[in-house]
Amino acid sequence: MDKKEIYYKYIQEKLMPMLYPLEEYRLKLVRKVVLSSVFMFLAGILFAFIFIYISYKHTIALLLLPIFLFLMYMFFIKSIVNIMWEGRKYQNWLVDKILPYFFEPVANFKFWPKNNDVETVINSKLFKNFETREDILAIFGIYNKTNIIISNTNLTLPVKSSIKSNLFKGTLIQLELPFSINNHIILNSKNEPKNNNFKQINPHIDELNKFLYVFAKNEENKVISEYLWQIIKRFGADYIAKSFQMSINNDVVLIALKQKNPWIFGFLFKSLLKEKNYDELIERFIVIYDSIDYFMQFY
Repeated sequence: MDKKEIYYKYIQEKLMPMLYPLEEYRLKLVRKVVLSSVFMFLAGILFAFIFIYISYKHTIALLLLPIFLFLMYMFFIKSIVNIMWEGRKYQNWLVDKILPYFFEPVANFKFWPKNNDVETVINSKLFKNFETREDILAIFGIYNKTNIIISNTNLTLPVKSSIKSNLFKGTLIQLELPFSINNHIILNSKNEPKNNNFKQINPHIDELNKFLYVFAKNEENKVISEYLWQIIKRFGADYIAKSFQMSINNDVVLIALKQKNPWIFGFLFKSLLKEKNYDELIERFIVIYDSIDYFMQFY
């Protein structure tokens, strides 16, 4: 069965009964947000009319013009910001309430101890020195004989001030393969610094070479291909990543995707009862499974 069909079947047969009360909550929230934003917009229109009326009166009331101009803009802007703010809060609610339901299909993910594996990150040679690893969320699953650890991670720089600078913020995907490729290959977005002493190699894929540098401990390359490049592009699109980094270190693959808001998905005005509205979330899992299927052909 196609992986997306597995998720759709899971939603229809198991998840739907749990989604009905959550959809009621969404609808109530939509009504609340729309009514409050409409009220603010109408208040903005009212102050606009008052502003126009006063501007035609050559009296002491002209001193009130700046006040009504401020109130007009404040309510107009607030009516828009209110929808954006509530929409972002709703997306965070989706991550807390809906995301865990999607752990079960295919890889049967479970919550995993946070800040668990610093050594793998160091050995990947994707990053320079960092002080701490702080995981917001970490999950563990198994697919096609491969262990998967996905985490929302902040790597902080070793600084003395109380405000720590982020070296990395986004999603780390760790794949523990059942075999070794007997090499260490690194793919780096060209907007990321080189943090290894390996030799740069040319995989002879023109589009890949425009966006990524490829380094390897030894020059033998049996892994980097046009098909892998197509998977990498999907990672960038599905995770809305600012940059892409991958370390293939013998039997461990570490993928680092810089994001502003890891795992954010969905939208306030999208129904929770339509399978297709979860496509953006489902694709984030499927691209991981497809990358594992690709690597497993070398087993």
